Amino acid sequence: MAESINIQELRRILRGKVIRQIDKYSILKDIANLTALNRTIGQEFILRLLSRISDFKGFEEIIYSLVRQVGLFPYLNEDELSFRDTIAYEMHRPTGFKENIVFHHAQAEIYYALLRKENIVLSAPTSFGKSLIIDSIIASLNYSNIVIIVPTIALIDETRKRLSKFKSIYKIITHPSQVITSKNVFILTQERALEIIKNTNVDFFVIDEFYKLSPQRTDEERCHILNQVFYTLVKTGAQFYLLGPNIERVTTELLDNIQYKFIKTDYKTVVSERHNITVGKNEKPINKLIELCKELDEPTLIFCQSPASANKVATAFLESQVFPKETINDDLVKWLKNNYHPQWILPNCIERKIGIHHGKIPRSIAQKCIKLFNDGNLKFLICTSTLIEGVNTKAKNVIIYDNKIARSKFDYFTFNNICGRSGRMFSHFIGNIYLFHEPPLAELPLVDFPIFSQTEDVPEKLLINIDEEDLKESSKLKLKKYIEQEVLSKEVLKKNSYIDLDKQIKLASFIKENLSKVHPILNWNQYPTNEQLKAVCILIWEFLVASNKMIYGVSSGRQLHFRINQYREAGNIKNFISMIIQDCKSNEEINEKIELSFDIQRHWINFQFPRFLISLNDIANDVFKKYRLEQCDYSYFASMVECYFISPYVVPLDEYGLPIQISEKIGKIIQLSPNIDEALQQISRFNPMMTNLPKIEKEFIEEFQEYI
Repeated sequence: MAESINIQELRRILRGKVIRQIDKYSILKDIANLTALNRTIGQEFILRLLSRISDFKGFEEIIYSLVRQVGLFPYLNEDELSFRDTIAYEMHRPTGFKENIVFHHAQAEIYYALLRKENIVLSAPTSFGKSLIIDSIIASLNYSNIVIIVPTIALIDETRKRLSKFKSIYKIITHPSQVITSKNVFILTQERALEIIKNTNVDFFVIDEFYKLSPQRTDEERCHILNQVFYTLVKTGAQFYLLGPNIERVTTELLDNIQYKFIKTDYKTVVSERHNITVGKNEKPINKLIELCKELDEPTLIFCQSPASANKVATAFLESQVFPKETINDDLVKWLKNNYHPQWILPNCIERKIGIHHGKIPRSIAQKCIKLFNDGNLKFLICTSTLIEGVNTKAKNVIIYDNKIARSKFDYFTFNNICGRSGRMFSHFIGNIYLFHEPPLAELPLVDFPIFSQTEDVPEKLLINIDEEDLKESSKLKLKKYIEQEVLSKEVLKKNSYIDLDKQIKLASFIKENLSKVHPILNWNQYPTNEQLKAVCILIWEFLVASNKMIYGVSSGRQLHFRINQYREAGNIKNFISMIIQDCKSNEEINEKIELSFDIQRHWINFQFPRFLISLNDIANDVFKKYRLEQCDYSYFASMVECYFISPYVVPLDEYGLPIQISEKIGKIIQLSPNIDEALQQISRFNPMMTNLPKIEKEFIEEFQEYI
């Protein structure tokens, strides 16, 4: 009976430093009995055995027999298998790989279901190996156009690097400007997918972290765009694979003619140990954190609720003088100080083998931090939820220092997702989770797909993208006033549906009512005058942003105009930082302003302003057309702003891990093409050793070249 086996005692023994004095055969016998009675619990103990296999010399055959029993085939050595086990082993091997790849039992189940052309919605732990199944489907060569939707640009790059092994067969496309060929793997965020998928014959698509389809799980705008992408892809009839962790069930029926299988599994390939950290009444949590980290030798993630919290932890680590300076990352440290600012907190942390990862850090530099961490050149990585959402690390330990994301306490789903970052298959059998707070109540979410459910709270800007035959009667009634109004065409409303429909119509009405004044100032092409730029900034803020709050350093249309001109005048991020930090005195204030500079660059310059500008262009032209007035064209200027007023290739290359400062230097040496595909080819042939570039810049280039 399972009750007769003391599970807690077994755990205590296998956690102990010394096992030599224990009856090892009895331990193995108990684990075998547990496995027969409860496979999940048995699997936990088999993984614990694997982590201590050097303590069980002479018993390896028994241990590997147990490993085979629970289907953990990746942990086996095929040269030591019996004939019968070899057959089972080969049945778990996907085709099409040069590498020796083998699935565990639960992976194989998903893989073969997908090969049978079934649609799969999978909920599985972080360590399950969901991505390997994607790789195997690509390796099958059964599809011409595969679309993979990921939630962040950081995940685009991670996935691109992983799938670069298929580049001789498939073209890997991550950016809308790239040319589509006959066989493509598209790795895109939902925003980019909207620009591409409508004109592509998709065979198979993946949505990673599919829980973000549910409005309860993500910010509203991105959720709606993801739903729109999902709907568009489902309507093509393409096979799909939705994957994510810790989902209880899917609550929405898909379209009537779409069949899918929801699979929830708790199959684990690593074990997570939880440790509660008690902070005394007279103790400060930060001091307790530093004390804990002093004792940890393995790679450790420290989760914080926000960039501000992460920076406070980083500052405390620096001021503690517990973590000495080391020379291993000196070249990078000097480069960061020289190209951004000497008082920026990040290089001063890296100097002590401490990394920082959050949404305010430049993409290529954040990627470098992950690489350093995974290579063992950073011992700690202080992070926020930007790292938790799918980016893989080789962390042995996860410290959950805060129990919030921003100002809201995280739920059990998010807690589980963070915990899942401890341990990694083939790196650490056992992961440790250190908790500074009580975990939330155990409750896994139900995921809803609002574009199919069409409940009362689904906004009109999402409904307008649904074909009429798929709209519920209640949805048709909600859309009626937008369909029947004559101020703005339905096509423009749909094209810019990330903006509330009422906001779009209000802007069009303003332009219509003030046509004689508005047309002369909005009627420009290529490049605006300063007054024209100010006018579009004011219209964007008043009608499309429509906020009286400070948003990433901007609180009005005039301020938006000032920031754009300020950035253009600066010419590069280093000069822009110098402008922003004028009159700052304390290190804390300087660091805040440095990160504000990054915020303005990423949010307004690279993303929101160009996007809003094109939407304004569409809305204005829709009105002008009705009155047979000359059309405006803001596309050139929008693309210039998006590329930081430099070259078109700098942003895609930065996303690939090549800092803007370095791609600009390469561009001056070999005159890089503005076409991203051509630029990638040029850099692949570029020999950095034949230049006088600094060592660290050569290193960045070589790391970049490895995956293109």
